[in-house]
Amino acid sequence: MYGARPGLYIRAMLFPRPALRLGLACALATAACSSPPAVTATTSTTSGGGGDAGTKLAAGAGGGGGENDAGPDASTGAGTGGGGDAGQDGGEDAGAPAVDKLDPNRDRLLGTYFDFLKASAAQPQSNGLSGSNVASVCDVWKKLDPSSRDVFLTLTARLQGSLLGDDGSSMLSHITRIYRISGGQGATAQSAGSCGGGEYNRMIMSMDAHLHASQIAAFTHKGAVQGNAKPDLADIPAGMSWRDSHDLGGPHAPFDRSDETNQGAPRGQTQYFADTSSAVANAPLGRLDLTALVDPLGVEMDQDYDCPHNSNPDCSYVTYGPLCLPQASAQGTAIYTQSYGSFEPGWKPSGCN
Repeated sequence: MYGARPGLYIRAMLFPRPALRLGLACALATAACSSPPAVTATTSTTSGGGGDAGTKLAAGAGGGGGENDAGPDASTGAGTGGGGDAGQDGGEDAGAPAVDKLDPNRDRLLGTYFDFLKASAAQPQSNGLSGSNVASVCDVWKKLDPSSRDVFLTLTARLQGSLLGDDGSSMLSHITRIYRISGGQGATAQSAGSCGGGEYNRMIMSMDAHLHASQIAAFTHKGAVQGNAKPDLADIPAGMSWRDSHDLGGPHAPFDRSDETNQGAPRGQTQYFADTSSAVANAPLGRLDLTALVDPLGVEMDQDYDCPHNSNPDCSYVTYGPLCLPQASAQGTAIYTQSYGSFEPGWKPSGCN
């Protein structure tokens, strides 16, 4: 029931930003505005991305750029600086995977996050991790709270299942590094933390110029099918795609362009710079944990589970149905699984116990 949202699913139009829509959302469903619930432990023991039909990347995949990809870092996506470490390199980008599958993409990107923490995070990020308190990728995974882990797992699963129309590669294969993984504000091993919050329940990453060009195309073409009988960016459900965002609140500053999936609960949303050579794209990001980071190919992603745009996969939600009408309470991870299939909740990095 969640995977095929009719055109009248209007959560974005009704609720442009959390601060403006909270009262309206509470009037619709009091439960949606209650305190965040404790994390419900998953029972699945499924490990890795088994069952993923890997797509072999075409030669040169990820190397093409759009007409706006002329910025100084447009070809590499290399960011500099971190939260207070202005000018310090954030580590190496991950190269394109030999085989485009969920497991190696997750391993690759979690490795880049470890590298970034070691190189640029002298002070702990809001999830408690810093270069001084993690010794390996396994240590990163162990020390992330369950909410942050589920943010990573659900977002990477969504990006792996979303395919570029020009070569069939996954969006995830074109993500080159991770700068920040955040679950709910105040999340612990026992609590999901906040269900919303503009700086929480999301990841901030870097992408290559190919994915940037595909997002620009999806925005420009409004998710429509192109001459090759495919949209620029296909979403997981058959016939669904990514398009220009309809969120009346606009992009999340300092980003100035936003795409979203055209249907579904949760609805995926990305924020990025329209022109990688622009002044804003080449200025410090100024975001939590990443105040000094400069990356013209930076990209933010979260998934909105309900009408107030709450994005924590470990919270429970009521207003996730068409027209924002209250539904039976369901945890975000269950809503995701019902809509898009398993996100492999038992996954761990390769070689980690």
